[in-house]
Amino acid sequence: MTQVVSKIFVAVSLAVIGYFSLALISAISQVADFVDRLYPGTAVWVFWGLALLFSGLLLTPVYFYFRLPKAPLPPAGDDPAALESFLCALRGHLKGNPRLAGMALAANDEIPLALAKLGDEADAVVKRTASAVFISTAVMQNGRLDGLLVLVSQLRLVWRIASIYHGRPSPRQMLQLYANVGGNVLIADNFQEIDFAEIATPIVASIFPSIKGGIPGLQGISTLLVNSLSNGAANAFLTLRVGLVAKAYCAAVSAPLENSVRKSSTMEALALVADIVKEQGGRIVEKSWQMVRNTVVDATEATVQGVKGALRKTADATFETARTVGDTFGDGMRSLKGMVRK
Repeated sequence: MTQVVSKIFVAVSLAVIGYFSLALISAISQVADFVDRLYPGTAVWVFWGLALLFSGLLLTPVYFYFRLPKAPLPPAGDDPAALESFLCALRGHLKGNPRLAGMALAANDEIPLALAKLGDEADAVVKRTASAVFISTAVMQNGRLDGLLVLVSQLRLVWRIASIYHGRPSPRQMLQLYANVGGNVLIADNFQEIDFAEIATPIVASIFPSIKGGIPGLQGISTLLVNSLSNGAANAFLTLRVGLVAKAYCAAVSAPLENSVRKSSTMEALALVADIVKEQGGRIVEKSWQMVRNTVVDATEATVQGVKGALRKTADATFETARTVGDTFGDGMRSLKGMVRK
């Protein structure tokens, strides 16, 4: 399955790169023609200048990739000599990691401690990225933009984890890592049975009373919040799973088994996504409830002030009418009294 996903990912990547290159050349040509109309004879200089500029920007990630030291590959078999050679190479590789400055790494027994330290930093990056994906996709609610954001975040997350371990994985390893990202985007049957609404509903119910029937007028808002948090939780789960798989490959001291890595990463991601939804989702729901509550209070105050103003105007009008009637009646009585006197 990984080979099929890898081939699909490579084909899609080449197609995207080709399309982007043609679009970029077309845009540069249009800019050069526009400048040539203003300053004749400058089209060639503008075209090649912009082409070199964008080529440098596009090749910068490639430069940083090859700048990283090549990571030693764990042996595929159980040969003790090969394993010992790999551990020595890994120890020398870890010595050059600036994040492990201060660790002697004089023996292979210190390798697990060093990997644990790097693992803690990688876990923090994975959780921060998943939290950012959860908040952004739960709030924006834009299908195409959410999908692009999740994909870019996962690609960047894999790269950041590789940088934490200060290793330049082999092209095959990077292909497996990015193929896993593509597999998470293209294949959704691994978590179809997971009901993320069960995670989000208690959080909304604890803050929004309408989901329990307390305020029927706000039932629609509660349902919208549950759906939004469920969508964000699903994207956060995917991001966590990708980051944990990338970490498993980068920190492996033996040839990782794909099925085992995926299963363990899925179980760990399920445990972590609940904490993220509880922490970040609670903040979103609390802010939403405050906005709704403030809106209701403002509307109620405006209604009360409007009723008070209407009552005041009615009282003033009634008083003026009564005074007018009284004045008219008094004038009539005085006229009648004068007539009787005469």
